[in-house]
Amino acid sequence: MFAFIIKASAITASFRIPESHTFQQTLPLPPITTLTGLMGAALGLSFEGAMKFRREKGILYGVRGLNKGEMRDLWKYNKVKSGESLKDVLIREYLTDVTLVIVIGSENKESLSEVKESFSNPKYALSAGNSDDLLKVCSIGNITEVKEERWSDFENTVLPGNQTLQYESLIDLKNTPIIYKIKAPQVFLLPTEFSFTGEERRVSRREQFTFVGSPIRLKDPIHAYRIDGFTVVLL
Repeated sequence: MFAFIIKASAITASFRIPESHTFQQTLPLPPITTLTGLMGAALGLSFEGAMKFRREKGILYGVRGLNKGEMRDLWKYNKVKSGESLKDVLIREYLTDVTLVIVIGSENKESLSEVKESFSNPKYALSAGNSDDLLKVCSIGNITEVKEERWSDFENTVLPGNQTLQYESLIDLKNTPIIYKIKAPQVFLLPTEFSFTGEERRVSRREQFTFVGSPIRLKDPIHAYRIDGFTVVLL
């Protein structure tokens, strides 16, 4: 497996759960579909084209990240119902002062080189979820060969499946600063594949993912990769 690392930041970010509407909750970190859209923007592909590229080239993602705060923004909008224009509101969650470590991997080194070069000179603007949440690429690492190992300790990352029944917290409450926000793992059922008909797309596959915040230790180690001092699972 070959992989490279991208370090990025954003003033605000919002990774909306697809089914949320009037209350648009944000995920703690970008899911697979958001990372695929990000890669597509860099390559100059449509979302359908990016999904196809990921599938054909065997592109995998790992992500770690932190934020310094959260907020909710109230939006007013007009909607049309039964031919009548009505006013309504929605609440959108945001993360603030976000830093991300994105790992992109593949067995296909040539395709991975193409992806790496596209992030150095992206075709379209890169965003952290919404189009107005611009993402700044701070650095791009070299493509290196990485080996799969078994790991138990994770924090601020995304793991496959539901890991909430087989972990223990590594937080020492006696030595934890009072301002530190303890974040338990959260499980979300998220889209991973779509079927496309013209401009319409429908979810064709969903998978469970565990979003890990505060440090945990899994009872049963899982396969992961170590790159530039970061441990991630490639999804």
